[in-house]
Amino acid sequence: MLLIADLISTIIQSILVSYFPYYCMKKDNLIRQEGTSLKLVGSALFIFLSIQFISIKIGGSSLSLILMDILNILILLCFYFKNYNRVIISYSLISILFILTSIIFGNIHWSYIQGLVSIKDSVISEIIVMYLPMYLIEISIFIFIDKIYEIYKFLNRRKYSFEILLLILFSLNYILSLSLIIHGNDNVVLKNIFILSLIAFVAIVCMYFVNLKKKMYEIDMLNKVLNEKNDELRKIKHDYGSQISYINGLYIMEQYERLGIVLKDVINGNNNISDNLKILSNSESIISIIVTSLITDDVNVIVEEESDLSELQISEYELQKIISNIVNNAVTAMNGSGLIVIKTYKIFNSIYINIRNDGPKIDEKILDKIFNPGFTTKGNNDNGFGLSIVKELVNKNNGKISVISNDDYTEFKIIFKI
Repeated sequence: MLLIADLISTIIQSILVSYFPYYCMKKDNLIRQEGTSLKLVGSALFIFLSIQFISIKIGGSSLSLILMDILNILILLCFYFKNYNRVIISYSLISILFILTSIIFGNIHWSYIQGLVSIKDSVISEIIVMYLPMYLIEISIFIFIDKIYEIYKFLNRRKYSFEILLLILFSLNYILSLSLIIHGNDNVVLKNIFILSLIAFVAIVCMYFVNLKKKMYEIDMLNKVLNEKNDELRKIKHDYGSQISYINGLYIMEQYERLGIVLKDVINGNNNISDNLKILSNSESIISIIVTSLITDDVNVIVEEESDLSELQISEYELQKIISNIVNNAVTAMNGSGLIVIKTYKIFNSIYINIRNDGPKIDEKILDKIFNPGFTTKGNNDNGFGLSIVKELVNKNNGKISVISNDDYTEFKIIFKI
């Protein structure tokens, strides 16, 4: 009876975790009509087979739940990779409901029911206490699928929903897995693998929050400087208001000669106002001097130098060409507004230079071509050599350059051996 109950639950869950992502993307008009049913059936079938495979190979061990979720996500990504963030959000929502049900009713079964029934009645009690609530949750998902879709829409619009849901999903998985270790019969090897995976999970979570803290620090720094700039602009507005009143008075009094002198003074004063906003960790560093010489429009630049670039064999002239070409390209791509963060740091015998901007994502189709001589998206034959010059100079000085680009940022990473 337990095998039948488990098989029925597995079939329903396989259908649900493949159908809900499909349902969400169809509602969002992200799926074409052709071949949709094939994708749905294919993903459900592969998920069911993967669950059965894991169940046969390692049974209901502590690792089985984590492996099932990882495999299920990978299977869904194979079918809907272009919308990976929506797939993971929708899948995580359904899986979290299943895991919470298992944790709540599993604890009731292990803590209270198991000790009250005989061995003969243990199968029936397990079906009633553990499988029946799961069936009710599965049916409820089908009934209230539109309500769950509204939750999905809300989360999909929020920043970091993708990461937070994954964190919750695997945290609950580890809680349930620990319960299985306490009440199950995992062998020593599986327990050790589980402990290693838990350590790795905690390390990844810590790294994520450290990175998040760095981003918050950068935003905080920028906000402080923007506040200072706002105060400066308020003063300028006040000064200009006084000057305009004075100019108006001269005009009314027909003091045109004095009016011309005052207007020249205003124009000269305006030329002294800086068009660029820069945050420099060290105003005398090489990169700070390079960036100061560039025209960055309304782009805010943060320079954080933690290493001494004078240790490198590369000439200052060549370094200027590398930095200026990347920054100028970024300013153009960002339409003259946004944020560029330049960081340098040293790891062992290498110096890293990271140049990150929050401009638009570079299309994956052209990402590998941007360093090719003459390649440009600007439709101008005079362009397309800046980044190829950068790569040539980096390679010439025994360095490496790479680029990654996503919806949040584009980052060039340069590594020079000392």
